[in-house]
Amino acid sequence: MADTVHMGKVLRSGSASIPAVDAFAALNEIVAAAREYGRIRQEEQTKRAVVAAAERVQVDRVHAAEETLRLYFERVFTERARTGEEMFVRLDRAMDSGDPQMVHAVVRGIVDLAQASPLAGLDDFGAFWAELGTDDSPVEL
Repeated sequence: MADTVHMGKVLRSGSASIPAVDAFAALNEIVAAAREYGRIRQEEQTKRAVVAAAERVQVDRVHAAEETLRLYFERVFTERARTGEEMFVRLDRAMDSGDPQMVHAVVRGIVDLAQASPLAGLDDFGAFWAELGTDDSPVEL
């Protein structure tokens, strides 16, 4: 908003009458100020709407990422649970067979499974997150 300085006379009560031209100028000033107020108000509402829309996009992006990660963990941990169960069945068989090398190999597999992170396959999680839900990498559920 431009800085505008308005100059005018200060009238005391009981002073001479106000010329019509001054009254008209005052009316024009009120109309101009009201228009400026309306313009500024509209601009600020538009800015708030833009911020609210950007916020909604980011919230939706987080929700999409949350759902994607939740599904990923559900699938990975279901698979890991099945793999773990299979490993313990193999361990029982190896122990029943009395094969110490097979027992060692299965125990090693169980330890490796326990130490592996479900996110280890993501080389750069930061890059994954930055690209999630962009035009180049849309989220599909």
